[in-house]
Amino acid sequence: MNNMDKAILSAFPLVAVPTAEPLQEYAEHGVRFLVGKTGVMREVSLPWLQIVHPVASLDGGLQLPYGELEASVRVRCSRVPADLIRQFTADARAALPNEVAAALIWNSKTNQWRYQVRKSVVANAVYVQFEEVRMADSEHLVVDFHSHGEHRAFFSEVDDQDDHGSMKFSAVLGNLDHATPSSAIRLCMAGLYMPAAIKADGSLEVTL
Repeated sequence: MNNMDKAILSAFPLVAVPTAEPLQEYAEHGVRFLVGKTGVMREVSLPWLQIVHPVASLDGGLQLPYGELEASVRVRCSRVPADLIRQFTADARAALPNEVAAALIWNSKTNQWRYQVRKSVVANAVYVQFEEVRMADSEHLVVDFHSHGEHRAFFSEVDDQDDHGSMKFSAVLGNLDHATPSSAIRLCMAGLYMPAAIKADGSLEVTL
């Protein structure tokens, strides 16, 4: 095997799912691909999330001689504090009619969250460009927030470009001139987007 292929396999291991024993847990933080009976899945292991999702499924009843594997997701970080969401809602309303962006950052050592407004470089009623926040060791950007001002919450083509390749929850608040804002949230997983939610108790939920 040439050095390039060795480097790729080292960075993105390929593992056959065993048939007679549990799949060994991924000890590293990173990405590996799992070949099972009915296709290939990608496993992403991050300090704040572990997810297994299908990337290629077999058709026509064909099965491979490996074990079965189901899609799964496990959120490893603690629940999002309600006061951080309230703070962003207040900041987004204060910025009207312009958009604003903020980050919800989780510390894997302390299990604590912090809220950071991003400094706007350009901000108007339909667009915001900002300076990214700096994070300390063991801090992770888990929820990426931005507002849509008086417009409804949705993910635009610009949002898709900004989120492409990232691994985070992306959330939008809109209709901030109303008593109850509209909202949209998704999990971004390096090119894939999955429906998600922040529940009333602050827990993060993903629909596979």
